[in-house]
Amino acid sequence: MRNLKTIIITGLCLICLQSLGQGVPKAYEAINYQGKANGRLVKFMLANGYIGASALKLSVPRKTKPISFEPEAGVADEHNRLKFITASSNDQEYFIMENMLEVYEQTPRSISGIYFLNGKKIPVKFESVKGRRH
Repeated sequence: MRNLKTIIITGLCLICLQSLGQGVPKAYEAINYQGKANGRLVKFMLANGYIGASALKLSVPRKTKPISFEPEAGVADEHNRLKFITASSNDQEYFIMENMLEVYEQTPRSISGIYFLNGKKIPVKFESVKGRRH
């Protein structure tokens, strides 16, 4: 009888630990895009359903890691624009993405943005990429 209680308690503990290890499910769909800005590859991950989880990565020649940009705010402004900044919040380099909606019923094939580099505006068109990870 005592062994049965121990087995049951151990089983319940294992079930609880397993459910904790699964984490929280994503509340958005990740759609990958890529484009070129100033001759450099830019990858954009659109978080359809939670725009604040979107991300940009800019490849830089002779660097092993790309520069990561994240949304300055969790939502787009009143003109559906979303600003992406680096972790260092460098005012000299950032992106403004156009037509950013919280949820797209039909995900766009392309998305436009502007890359700001040292006060210079560089238009960027991002095309959807099927089957690739960001």
